[in-house]
Amino acid sequence: MSSLFDRIANLTKASLHEVLNKMEDPVLMTGQYLRNLEEDIDTAEKMIKEQQIAATVQERKSADIAHLAKQCEVRALTALENGDEVTARHAAAEKIRYEEQAQHYANEAKEAHDRVAELEVRLAEGKAEYARLKEKRNELAARARKAQVKSETKRPNFSYGIESGDAARGFERMEEKILDWETRQEVAGSATHYGSAGSASGDATQSAAVNEELERLKEQLSSRHS
Repeated sequence: MSSLFDRIANLTKASLHEVLNKMEDPVLMTGQYLRNLEEDIDTAEKMIKEQQIAATVQERKSADIAHLAKQCEVRALTALENGDEVTARHAAAEKIRYEEQAQHYANEAKEAHDRVAELEVRLAEGKAEYARLKEKRNELAARARKAQVKSETKRPNFSYGIESGDAARGFERMEEKILDWETRQEVAGSATHYGSAGSASGDATQSAAVNEELERLKEQLSSRHS
């Protein structure tokens, strides 16, 4: 019975959270835990009925034996009135024995009633906790479904507004690569054309253009720092 109480009383201990943290699907784990709690509640209800029956049986035994003790007392009194002390002594001894038995059964009945009272408190706590955890599980299940939907939602492969999709960005990168190839080919072709002419003036012009560009860049940097 103590193990049952421990299971009902320890529903929200850290050990449960540690187990849930290790589960791939914590919602399934909470569902199983609720089923275990349902079994505990059902067991507690059966134990209450058993203890109530036991208390009733012990009370009936106590009452029946107490009645026998009363009869023995009557016999002892009658015997004494008749001067039969031997019979009176025997009846008195039986009365004492019956009273002890009646008290024993009465104590067992009281213990059974005490167990019923304790079980009823635990059962009420277990049912309240079950209702709370069931509501909590529904909340967790809804949150889990929402998180799963978000994780399974992929970015669409098409452009939307100013934001490009994966396919559009892929095409843009491919176009940039091709443009880079085309530019390299054009530069290479120009260099071959000017080189074949063997003109020194061409080299000078090219050098002058480079120098001019360098000066322009220097002025631009200087203006940024001024």
